[in-house]
Amino acid sequence: MKYLFKTLLILLAVLFGLKFFIHLFDKGHEVSYSSGNFKVKEILKTNSLYGSDSYYFELSHEKFKMNFQIPTNYNKAEKIINTIKYEKISNMYCIMPVFKGNKILTDIMCIDLQDKKNKSELLEMKFYRDLSNDKKKVLSGFVKSLKKYGYDVNDYNDSASSHKLSNTITLYDDNIVENHYIAAENYKGLSLYNNKQSNVKLFDNDVYKKSVKIFSDKYYIVADYNEQYSFKNFYVVNIINGKVSKIRSYDDLSFDIVVQGALNDEIYFFDKDSETQYKINLKHETVEKVSDKNNLKYYDGQWGNMTLNEAVSGKKFDRYHSNVPNGFVKADCLGNKVGYCYFYKKQNDNLFDVYRADVQNKKMITYLFTTSDMNSVIYLDDYIYFLNNNSIYYYHDKGVRQVLENTELEFNDDLLFGVYIK
Repeated sequence: MKYLFKTLLILLAVLFGLKFFIHLFDKGHEVSYSSGNFKVKEILKTNSLYGSDSYYFELSHEKFKMNFQIPTNYNKAEKIINTIKYEKISNMYCIMPVFKGNKILTDIMCIDLQDKKNKSELLEMKFYRDLSNDKKKVLSGFVKSLKKYGYDVNDYNDSASSHKLSNTITLYDDNIVENHYIAAENYKGLSLYNNKQSNVKLFDNDVYKKSVKIFSDKYYIVADYNEQYSFKNFYVVNIINGKVSKIRSYDDLSFDIVVQGALNDEIYFFDKDSETQYKINLKHETVEKVSDKNNLKYYDGQWGNMTLNEAVSGKKFDRYHSNVPNGFVKADCLGNKVGYCYFYKKQNDNLFDVYRADVQNKKMITYLFTTSDMNSVIYLDDYIYFLNNNSIYYYHDKGVRQVLENTELEFNDDLLFGVYIK
């Protein structure tokens, strides 16, 4: 009897171990099912988007189709949509998927088929929070009906309190994410924001224009602007703890430098005076010569060469290189089989509207936010930090949140910021 009991325990342990092994190396699934009047195609890719599980959905109705992604973990479960709440008003179709456990994981999603004039145009989806007041008004009954599922429009509005740190800087404390470390340039160095605000002094005098600088990972790298005509030292600031170190070049470097981009632990820059390309190796704390003017390197997802004229004119690395759709001025794609593409549309000379598309279907775009500097946008996991006029914001599933306002940005657009997630 004891032998049989032990054998049973061993078999159970082997069974659970086998199930755990299969679960651990499960690459995901693709299933189709129905929810009310919708056909659902659900694709799970594990450890692919933001280093975690990502569910992609295509919802088909007799009148329209919609697709979206949810970067969440449902323990690799299948058929995670319980029901899809749906409302049609004129040419506008709005849906709210309710997930297992009666969870709400996204704002109401709407498309207006009146906006699509021909089949070649991209179909735009908008979240309820970004609709006009007139459209919100006609949806009031639908919104009210969703309260029993836990939907609350206030979850998607920014209601953070703020306090002034100085005459020019206002911090929105409630919007600071615990493990996000924000650093913003000031005229003598760097200001750091997380649980508390602190300053790192690097320069003896105010420096209003600094072209030789970059944020990379958890570091801020800047030339020694205590020097006047040339320099040898780069300051490296850890934006988590504010510690400062120096990396020294054997060559004299001019301040007429183009910082071309960062890859892993390496920062590439081009010195126009010497017509030489260098890289800073943060791991080994060295400055190395990469090439002369005849063999300048360029990165846009793969290594290639750039001309001297391109380097002199300020061409920078493009880590998210992608084809730009008609009507847009820039496209960044993060991911290949899973992920998002971000498309930038020029609103006017000072503002750009940013849209997102799933890489699985780039024909449907979703408006996310507006920025005054499309080169300031930072993609970090499922957060996007950006600059709009004199404030730093981030976009997340819950919408746009203001983090920091600096009125100095009205007069000086040279001030850079960076963010690191620990």
